[in-house]
Amino acid sequence: MKTKLFAPEIDKLIKYLSVDGIPPTPEIYMNLNKLYHVFSVVKPGKNDDYRSIWFEVERGPISAFDNYRDLKACGEVESMEEFEELWKSYYPDKIKWYKFQTSKYQSELFFYFNSKLICRINKRKIPEENNHPGYDIYNRLIKWLLIRIANEVEKLKKDARVYNNYISKNLSYQKRVGRIKRYVFWNILGEETRRLDINLGAENIKKLRSILNQISDNNQPGLDEMTANKFYAMCKMAYDANNYFKNESTQLTPKEKYLRMADMRDAGLKDIDGDSPQAFSEWYQSGRTLGAHPWEICRGGNSTHISLFISDYEGEWKVRLAGSSIVRVEETVRIALELNKNNIPLQLSNAKEIYNMVTGNDYIGIVPDYVTPRYCHSFFPSEDNIIHFMNLGFDLKINDEIVKESDWYPIEPVGLSEIV
Repeated sequence: MKTKLFAPEIDKLIKYLSVDGIPPTPEIYMNLNKLYHVFSVVKPGKNDDYRSIWFEVERGPISAFDNYRDLKACGEVESMEEFEELWKSYYPDKIKWYKFQTSKYQSELFFYFNSKLICRINKRKIPEENNHPGYDIYNRLIKWLLIRIANEVEKLKKDARVYNNYISKNLSYQKRVGRIKRYVFWNILGEETRRLDINLGAENIKKLRSILNQISDNNQPGLDEMTANKFYAMCKMAYDANNYFKNESTQLTPKEKYLRMADMRDAGLKDIDGDSPQAFSEWYQSGRTLGAHPWEICRGGNSTHISLFISDYEGEWKVRLAGSSIVRVEETVRIALELNKNNIPLQLSNAKEIYNMVTGNDYIGIVPDYVTPRYCHSFFPSEDNIIHFMNLGFDLKINDEIVKESDWYPIEPVGLSEIV
């Protein structure tokens, strides 16, 4: 059995892993136990006996990437030159960096590759044989990992300082965590970028600045009473501020606009008496809103919707607007300005961060290429106030500029356990 693996071969294996990883067999179980033991000389982190290490894998020959005849037959490439260009577009460097991680919880051991679960085993229970179709190839991956990690551990044991210096100097920026000022990023991309300041205009930016302290204040006053129709009226202000219905041939009521734009899980809000404060209060207190999305007034994905929350706080109805996604923040700002203009007391979530974002004065967080750039706040110090994240792209020239203009956080050194 071939023991050496190249980066494209590894990527294919990892890509098609299920969320539960490889179903272990007795042989995989045995090799993973050996691997965990070998890796235990690495000093663990604070939580769940977590350990990690970086290592390089060769790109290898083009044959490790794909089969030219197969790609030509399916029309993806027309010539060997195109095949080579495709190969080097995916693997521009002769080596690729990977992160191997293990953790332990009670009797279970977990093994990760670039934060993706490879396998989990129970130390107290040897698995039964199974006929998983990928057994041979995944067993090859585990055996290869055992050899590679053992080699890396020997380098670390020989001289930890030299080992960590090498990682610090050579680890690809595609695998690092950094930050870049938004206006610097705008300048690098030029016309290709989304200029929030230009799109909103100087006048709106000035208005936002003038009310910034007010809308970011948790002590904003509330409303004495709330009804469904008052809520719909606020939603209408939000929609009209963004001209959502400018092409409509008929005039829609505020409620109709809400039903068209909002998430459909309204928890029965549309069915209550729209003018009754009591009906709204009873609906709110009924618990029907749990798990529903009545406040999602501009529907979208988990991180790309806009919400207008209404909450009962010590007898007052508080209004809070939230929507800091880069693809929706312009709309959010227009909504905040419109509600403020109509004397609706509101709080804007992440108000100062949003102001810095639309003026280009915030930082964009850069996360490793194996991390989806959403909900990445834990990668960054809280004082950096980073709420927008990205990966480096595929354009090498642009990447070089971004790398040069960014601040890069230090790489945590790998230490040796006290048991060594």
